[in-house]
Amino acid sequence: MMTVEDPVCRNTMPLENAHASQEYGGWAYFFCSTHCHTAFKLNPERYADARIPAAFSAPGDASHPSRKA
Repeated sequence: MMTVEDPVCRNTMPLENAHASQEYGGWAYFFCSTHCHTAFKLNPERYADARIPAAFSAPGDASHPSRKA
């Protein structure tokens, strides 16, 4: 099982539990919630260090953890 880290809130999750993904600068980013994905889209440069190669596909659905960004 591959684990990914949300670049906004830094929560880790299994890849299949990520709520959304986005490619930026040739890298794939995975998010635990719509809130975190939106924050990334508004300012990707701020969060663009938690990355993996963009060859990974978009994951399924998950709920936002209680920890806030």
